[in-house]
Amino acid sequence: MNLKLYKMRFNSAHFGNGMLNDSIGEFDAARLFSALFLEALKIGEDQAFYELATHPDFVLSDAFPFVNGTPYLPKPIGYPVLQENPQKDLLEARKEAKSAKKLRYLPYDRLNEFLTGKADLTALLASLHSFEKQDYVTRKGEDPYEVGVTYFNESLYVVATQSNLFDQLMYSLQYSGLGGKRTSGYGQFTLDIEAVPEQYQKHILATDFPVMMSLTTGLPLEEELPSAMKEAKYLIKKSSGFSYSEMTSEPLRKQDLYKFKAGSTYKRKYVGGIYDVRPEGFPHPVWNYAKGLFYGLTTH
Repeated sequence: MNLKLYKMRFNSAHFGNGMLNDSIGEFDAARLFSALFLEALKIGEDQAFYELATHPDFVLSDAFPFVNGTPYLPKPIGYPVLQENPQKDLLEARKEAKSAKKLRYLPYDRLNEFLTGKADLTALLASLHSFEKQDYVTRKGEDPYEVGVTYFNESLYVVATQSNLFDQLMYSLQYSGLGGKRTSGYGQFTLDIEAVPEQYQKHILATDFPVMMSLTTGLPLEEELPSAMKEAKYLIKKSSGFSYSEMTSEPLRKQDLYKFKAGSTYKRKYVGGIYDVRPEGFPHPVWNYAKGLFYGLTTH
C-alpha cells in the first residue's frame, strides 16, 4: 500500500454544514470522493476510478489540519480515560475536562501525551487558534442572501493510496474547486503531494495496537457491524443532501446515510464500503464513500 499525504492549501471555501450562511473548516472523505468522481466523469475515467476505489488496497481519509509542518489527527472519541486524582483541585479538573471537550484535532506526534493525560491542553488549543476563520459574504441583488465562507491560514490534508489516476484527478480538482459556490471562486486550492511521516504510517499499517481510531467517516458492511461495534466509542453523522443529473428536471434528495465520524475508536477494524444513495428513480448511481482507514492507538 503506497500511502501519500495530499496537502491542499485553500484560500477560501464554502464547506456547507446544513445552512447556506454556515461553513466549516474541514470535509469528509465522501465529499472529496464525490468531487473526484465528477472529475473522472469529465475525462471518461469514472469506471476506472470506481474500480480503483473499491480495490482492497485503496484508502482515503477525511481532511485534517496541517499546521506548521505537522499533520494533525482527530481527537480520539472516549479517550483519555481520566482517573480520579484526589490531589487535583476540583476546579482544575473541570477546566481540563472543558479544554479536552473543545479540542477537535491533535498533532500526530503529541497524541500519546493526550492519551496518557500528560498533554498541555491549553497549548494544544492555542496551536489551532488561527488555523481558520469563519465569515459570511452577502450576495446583493433582487433577492440578497448570505454565503458562509471559511478562510484558511494553513493547509488541509488527506491520506490516500497513491496511483497515477488518483494523482491526475487531484491535480485536476485543484482548478475545479471543492465544496459549494465554486462558480464564485471558492474552493480552489494548491496541491502538494508528500510522504507520510514514518511514525504516522507505522500507526496505520501495524496490526498490533489495542485500539484503532478511524481516520474516515465510515460505515461497516452489514456483516461487519456486530464485530466492529463491540466496545466501540463513536459519534454518528448523518449524510444527506441533493443530487442533480442532466437526465432530471430538478435536484432530488439523496437517501440519508448514517455513518461513524472520524475519531471513533474501535477494538477491531472494518472494511466498510461505497454506498449507492441515489434518490428514488434517479438514472444513475450516487456514491457515498464510507470505507475504513484506521490509526493505531497506545492507550496507556
